[in-house]
Formats: sequence, C-alpha cells, structure tokens
Amino acid sequence: CVLKDAHGGGWKEVYICHTKEDVWNAYNQAGLLTMILQEFIVWDGYVRCMCLGQKEVLPMKYDPRERRYHVEHDHLDSEMGARIVADALTLVQALGYDMNSVEFATRDGVPYAIDFMNPAPDMDINSLTPFYFDWMVKHMADMVIDLAQNPRPQITELKWSAMFNK
Repeated sequence: CVLKDAHGGGWKEVYICHTKEDVWNAYNQAGLLTMILQEFIVWDGYVRCMCLGQKEVLPMKYDPRERRYHVEHDHLDSEMGARIVADALTLVQALGYDMNSVEFATRDGVPYAIDFMNPAPDMDINSLTPFYFDWMVKHMADMVIDLAQNPRPQITELKWSAMFNK
C-alpha cells in the first residue's frame, strides 16, 4: 500500500508499505500530517490531468519514475480518455477546485485516481514542456477572463451528494 500526505506534492512524505508494521512506522514518522492510505497500483500506464475551471481537462502522459511529461497524444484510446476526463471532472467538481491536477494509474484498462488533491499544481514550463505550458497559459487566461466577466457567488457548501446521482 501507499501512505502519503493528503495535501502533499512532489513525492514528499510518500511511504510504500509492505506490512502493517511499515504502515505504523510511516504513520508515526508523519507527525501531525493528515495521511491517506491507498492501494499501491502496479501500473501499466500513468496519466496526469491538468484541470481548469471545473470544465477543461488536459490528460497528459506522465512517467513518475522519470518525473517528466511525454508529449504523446495517442497514449489513451477514446474510451479510456473519455473515462479519465469524466472522472477528473467529477473529482474537481466534488472538491470545488477551479485549478487542480488529478493523477491516474491505469492497470488492465482501468483508471485509478491516485492523487487528486493538488489545487496548486506545478505549471512551470520546464516541468510541463512548452506544448503543455502553452495549453495551460491559454486555458488559465480564458478561465480568469470568464470569471472576471461572469462573477459567481462564493461557494459556501459543497454538496457531494450531487456527484452520486451522475
């Protein structure tokens, strides 16, 4: 399994645990951090989605071992791509995030959301690649202009029950 900081990033405070004792020891090392325990997915594909405005999703091929993006537009078939986009939108809408990255590990044709609480993702050109950086700049600008021209009320309550009826 994996024990990790619920609000972390950059692969900090991430522990791969093989026994109950590993989990206990890692948890004790975490101090006061809020931790998430999840299944370790031995993946055959990995996708990081940049999500903006709870409407736009860019699924990018990512290799966490290399910590780099690969500009390959055919890394997902249409069915898997649609599923990942739909799942990413459901997550950001449930969390109320207008900016987020959502990571999926895929195994045997099934996407598993393994990291989805990152409302301040790394958008540096050197991380994203120039191609994906250009997408981010354009869509971020479009989102900000739209919000300025069409203000919306502050969200006071997230109603997660609405997500279950989709």
